[in-house]
Amino acid sequence: MPDSPRRELIVWSETNPPHDGLWPDRRPQTADRWRRRAGSAFIAAALLAAIGVPVRHAASGEKVSRGGAAVAADATHFDNAGTEADAGEVDGTRFNALFVQFVDRDHGFALTATCPDGKQFCSYGLAVSIDGGRSYQHRALPLAKVAPAEGYSADLHAVTTHTVVIEDRGEWWVSIDAGRTWRSAPDSVARSVAEIPAAGRLHTRCRGTSCDIRELTVIDPSTGMRLTVPNVPLEQVHGSSESTIAPDGTRWISGTARGDVPALATTRDGGRTWSVSRFPKPDKLLSAPRLLVGPGSLRYAVFSVQRKDAKNGFGPMYASTDAGRTWTQVRDGEEQPTSILGAIVGPDGRLLIGTELNGPMISADGGRTFTRLEAGPNVSNFIERSGIITAQRGDGSYSTSLNGGATWSPISVPAP
Repeated sequence: MPDSPRRELIVWSETNPPHDGLWPDRRPQTADRWRRRAGSAFIAAALLAAIGVPVRHAASGEKVSRGGAAVAADATHFDNAGTEADAGEVDGTRFNALFVQFVDRDHGFALTATCPDGKQFCSYGLAVSIDGGRSYQHRALPLAKVAPAEGYSADLHAVTTHTVVIEDRGEWWVSIDAGRTWRSAPDSVARSVAEIPAAGRLHTRCRGTSCDIRELTVIDPSTGMRLTVPNVPLEQVHGSSESTIAPDGTRWISGTARGDVPALATTRDGGRTWSVSRFPKPDKLLSAPRLLVGPGSLRYAVFSVQRKDAKNGFGPMYASTDAGRTWTQVRDGEEQPTSILGAIVGPDGRLLIGTELNGPMISADGGRTFTRLEAGPNVSNFIERSGIITAQRGDGSYSTSLNGGATWSPISVPAP
């Protein structure tokens, strides 16, 4: 085991392929901790529905507008203000916006669920916005209905302004016209690609029902099909940057390198070459490190570990000021806060994280100390893409930021 993180440049040729990128160490409680953090929206949305948050219903096909003034991070903001919400119950019908994803500043998709009288089978739907979330159009999905007691299983992959994929119980549904029409694709990888398409979305695919083994694929932006990513430099793959691409073109994957060593691998040329950073393995490790990309060459590697006072324990964290060439440990995983749900680095280099009990917290000293952010929306999980950050809030709703998290605008998806 290395005493300190190391970084090496790996250039693979066709005659020298790497390991196949599969990993057997997927823990159920944290398997998709970084990939599907928004899954906690299921519980939050269900709680809102239970207390009857009011929702205005639109006529079929109606385009419903939503206002959303920007809220400064240091301004007073009440999460439970008396406004229309994207989860609730009206006339006995429950509506939830399960996932919200934007592919750019204008185009966004929301996976929704509608449950008549709260007892009948629930129907999935897709809400589409082309004006930054100010209005939505509802479109039908070909997914099977779900019994309320079963819970939601579908997952949303917004790839481009037109290509969107819904994954549900082994089925792969593809639309290349923004949800107007759908086709079922086989649950298999179509082919390999020489390099990751510029607009492709990285995706870790389960192999087998238990999902103990995963492989790295990329969703083709033109077809919605999964393609095999060549030359994966890790022995085991845990997570990826998904649709997020840093301004300098960086994408990343996390997992373990040879010797069961936690590692991050980054590429800036579509996977033709990779740079690998290896880290000491923390005690009670839950997941491989996640990469946070800051301004310039600032980078952070964040671990999730088991801690007795948190479900999503905030483990060791490392910082780099030279784009990952060298790393310095800034946290050992014993300090406060104890938990971390999501994190972003602002344009000014400050770290904003979501926590389980203390809400959003901010660090101005490179992650060594954090202070509670008393004002602003209770954001906790973040997706960055094409200049827009989508954040899930503590009540299961969403906000977006166009300035790196300095101000936030609420996003509310109307019921159909």
